[in-house]
Amino acid sequence: MLRYGKRRNLVVFGIAESSACATPEALAAHLQSLLFEDAPSSAAPLVSCAYRLGKWKAAQRKPRAVLVELTTVSAKHRAFKASSRLRARRIRLDEDLTPQQMQQRKGLSTDFLGLKIRGFKPLFRGTTLKYRDGGVVRQCAKGGANKSRVPAPTVLGPRPAHRPEHTNVAMDPAAVLRQAGVSVSKEFDLGPALPFTMGTAGSDSNYQDCAGPTASASGLKGAFLG
Repeated sequence: MLRYGKRRNLVVFGIAESSACATPEALAAHLQSLLFEDAPSSAAPLVSCAYRLGKWKAAQRKPRAVLVELTTVSAKHRAFKASSRLRARRIRLDEDLTPQQMQQRKGLSTDFLGLKIRGFKPLFRGTTLKYRDGGVVRQCAKGGANKSRVPAPTVLGPRPAHRPEHTNVAMDPAAVLRQAGVSVSKEFDLGPALPFTMGTAGSDSNYQDCAGPTASASGLKGAFLG
């Protein structure tokens, strides 16, 4: 009998506590526009009444749940179609369960957590535990979470081979030789600054020892004097 009386009800979580929804009438009007935003304003309201569950406590952080009574069972099913839209606003819809139904759900809590750990998206439909396996919704019996197939990991394509960029840097031979301790007279002309390719010296290059971002003065010294 109790279950029959709850068949048109649903429970809404995440409705902020505000003075605009302080009365049951204002709360019902807010839920009407929230659940049935596409309904014409001239249509009869589908929310009969709405009220908060429990008393507000000063140390309470989350808003109290709202019990919503709808005019028909079909209106409740229609309201549940807004679940995905409301989930983006951190508002969740659930059925108004009896104490016995809540105990049945509690018995599936381990399987619910097990499905989440295994990478699935579990959800309850009444007292039935279901989960999304790709584009398919499957049912999970009690103790069946460990038997569920683990979702296949996403396979990424091969990454292209990295080719280092070549940077030409002009180096002054005289300045490099002076850094290495070699005396260079003003009359000794080493010519203009020579371009070096950073990090791409060939194996038969005379400048292999000085090529690269960490080219040393000793390597340049050997290149010019060797």
